[in-house]
Amino acid sequence: MKISKTPSAPCWVDLSTPDTDGARLFYEGLFGWRGEVVPDPRAGGYGMFTGPGGALVGGFGPTRSPKQPAAWLPYFQSAGVDAVVARVKGNGGSVLAGPMGVMEQGMLAICQDPAGAAFGLWQPVKHPGFGVVNEPVSVCWLELLTRDPAGSEDFYQSILGWGARRRPLEQGEYTEWSVDAETFGGMLDTASDSFPEELPAHWMVYLAVADADATAARCKELGGQILVHPTTIEPGRFSVLADPKGASFAVITYAPR
Repeated sequence: MKISKTPSAPCWVDLSTPDTDGARLFYEGLFGWRGEVVPDPRAGGYGMFTGPGGALVGGFGPTRSPKQPAAWLPYFQSAGVDAVVARVKGNGGSVLAGPMGVMEQGMLAICQDPAGAAFGLWQPVKHPGFGVVNEPVSVCWLELLTRDPAGSEDFYQSILGWGARRRPLEQGEYTEWSVDAETFGGMLDTASDSFPEELPAHWMVYLAVADADATAARCKELGGQILVHPTTIEPGRFSVLADPKGASFAVITYAPR
């Protein structure tokens, strides 16, 4: 995954949470990020996380209703949000919010694919998105977990034009997403017995870390949860974690190449 200005490429992630102060302290303690709320009242309490080097790694903001769960959301870049939203609707998806302008920063829409996984679209003006990716404590991969991989492949190819390459796994197969031949994420079929039936379709944000085991332990110390204990897979060692309000994310320490 790399920083790209190409339409349809990933460009941002943010956290919606009922406790922005608690989330800021948690992620500062876990990753060494710094969280600052945008001072403009029009931002509605939205804030930015910067990594140890000062580059933007993601955002955070308050949930908009008591029923909205805490969650991380990926955004994909667009040269014309209105046109992509029309394709979302025309291919069985739905629009949860927008399209709408965000001050002078850009245009956004929050959408949902036919299986129920939410994602964002971002048309940048002043805010280009990520300042860093693939470095320690920054986003390095995005993964769609769904019980309908064939339908999801058709949907995202139709609305965003992604490439999709299937790779065999010990059980089933894994799909890798790409934009202009640059791989940025994947898709995992959750219809097997390995996943609970009640697991909803969703996008998982992966962050690169120096030590997945130590990060998982630190997460628990800070009041979070370990959903998948550190496990060795082909790319390296990973773990799925959740912050104190239940927003899940994954960390991975890549194996040396």
